[in-house]
Amino acid sequence: SASEGFSQHNIACSRAESIERLRDVAEAATDRDIRMRGYVSCIAGCPYDGAVAPDDVAAMAEALVALGCYEISLGDTIGVGTAGQIRKLIEHISTRIPREKLAMHFHDTYGQGVANVLASLEEGISVFDSSVAGLGGCPFAPGASGNVATEDVVYLLHGLGIKTGIDLMAVARTGDWISRHLGRANAARAGKALLAAKKEDDAHGG
Repeated sequence: SASEGFSQHNIACSRAESIERLRDVAEAATDRDIRMRGYVSCIAGCPYDGAVAPDDVAAMAEALVALGCYEISLGDTIGVGTAGQIRKLIEHISTRIPREKLAMHFHDTYGQGVANVLASLEEGISVFDSSVAGLGGCPFAPGASGNVATEDVVYLLHGLGIKTGIDLMAVARTGDWISRHLGRANAARAGKALLAAKKEDDAHGG
């Protein structure tokens, strides 16, 4: 975690202690030639501490790189980040860690997930975490929604002419299926719209 409060609530230790805990794991992975990907949470705000300083985000990311992580995923755990804030954060962190080592992880609590993906793309980031139907969340991040929906991200990317190799309709159907199976609302706006359009098209013999 980039914030002390979230680290204490989420994993019951300080940020410094969390890095020390990971040292044995990192050494074991390195000994076995297992690639490691690191995560930094609460990059744009914390449910306990409020605003999070970009320097704190960068420091935790650098600590994970020092442990041997090939990539660091920066997570807006409570989904408060906006495009301008994310741009500035990437600009700041990239002075210390190359952009090709950065990935982004957005939650859609305030409906900014797709906008933040676009802002990050324009900053040269090309790796993003997402979840089918917007599943996810965290019990220690009160009010936070799930991750930005894979369907919405892929719809954006395809609209930009970016090849993903992903069958968007197959993902949309999967999102619908898992949402019904779990008895929860499907948070993928693009997924729901595509399925509704397909249903309408089928009804008219399209």
